[in-house]
Amino acid sequence: MSMKNRIKGYIISVILIMLLIATAVMGYKKGYLNDVFRKDTQNIISKGSKEKTTVKTEPVYKDEVVLLNKGDSYILEYDSEKITGKSVPTFDYKYNIEYVDSYITRELPSGMSIDYYKQEEKTELDSDNNFTSGYHYVVVEINMTNMLQKTRDLAPQSMRIGNFIDNVYKTVGEPRGIISESMSDKGGIRMEYQQERNIKLCYVAADEYIDDNLVVKCEIEDRNKYKGEVTYLVIGSEE
Repeated sequence: MSMKNRIKGYIISVILIMLLIATAVMGYKKGYLNDVFRKDTQNIISKGSKEKTTVKTEPVYKDEVVLLNKGDSYILEYDSEKITGKSVPTFDYKYNIEYVDSYITRELPSGMSIDYYKQEEKTELDSDNNFTSGYHYVVVEINMTNMLQKTRDLAPQSMRIGNFIDNVYKTVGEPRGIISESMSDKGGIRMEYQQERNIKLCYVAADEYIDDNLVVKCEIEDRNKYKGEVTYLVIGSEE
């Protein structure tokens, strides 16, 4: 390679390096790099929106949450204007949750249709889909009333079961079956203002999770993870 070509190559390399540095500086000033290297948060940007929301990924501790026992009630709501300073009515909701009942069993709950079983779970089922060992069905019954003066479509699939390990919440799984009046093919439950719906949620949990720390997290939508309170339903012991 001639000296002229080498010099030309060096110049091109220097220009590329300068462009990379300029891009990095611009990204830092706009906060992009700061977001990338933060370990305690995850940034979600709504499609078609310039507004950026920081989602905390901090652990959820048992002594910091609202725990409900059978017979208890709680108001779960999301008020966009109160929380973000900007009203987004389509995001808002307000429900009264009444914790009716829960139980744990190896037998398939009456009238319940299970969406799917994992492969390792199938090996523990008998011909009637009762578990012979290894796993339990966990059934939770709640009444939910829409307290917001508009029609809402509730998606109870986000109400996951989990437990507190060393005082920190860990998710076990999502509902495998749901029974409720007027549920759509997509799993939504339409609720008019002040309308109450009875909802039965069925989960599958391995024996290792069946203990006094088993709970159902009443998370209506993902926004609950970082805004608004979430209540946890305490599951009783095996019957």
